[in-house]
Amino acid sequence: MRSSIKHLLVGALAIAACTVTAQAATKITYDEIPTHIAPFGAVLAYRGFTVTTADGKTHSGRRLLLQADSLRIFHKDDSFEDLPNFDVTRIEIRQFGRFFHHIPENACNAMILPFAIASGAWDYVPVAAAVTPPIVAFAAVSTPVLLAADAVTFFIPPKVYEIIQ
Repeated sequence: MRSSIKHLLVGALAIAACTVTAQAATKITYDEIPTHIAPFGAVLAYRGFTVTTADGKTHSGRRLLLQADSLRIFHKDDSFEDLPNFDVTRIEIRQFGRFFHHIPENACNAMILPFAIASGAWDYVPVAAAVTPPIVAFAAVSTPVLLAADAVTFFIPPKVYEIIQ
């Protein structure tokens, strides 16, 4: 039994690897970004972004601001880089890690909301006591679902856009 599960996992990884290598880049101009990715002025977040420039350097981050004249890529330490549109040659968007940020948000809501309700007045303490169990239950039940969703997104191949001048 254990051997068949191992073979199944190896097969799934092989299929995922073939899918990633077979993925071709979509060739677009910089002006076509709003029709393929998102409108200018939009901030894309909770994905993995890798932008390659004409000199071959890669710039990675978890948020990307699309502008008509440049791209702004935000790094993990809240710093950012502005890349002019004529310098961008490739944009790669990965879905991995898309849902993980909901887990700490749910945990914070489970801890903060009852205190926020109760801090308004003593009359709201019974309301906070009644609201706390469903919020904690939601955080506990949603965590494995969100982790499983992120595990699935690991196997989604990145979307690659080649920017032609």
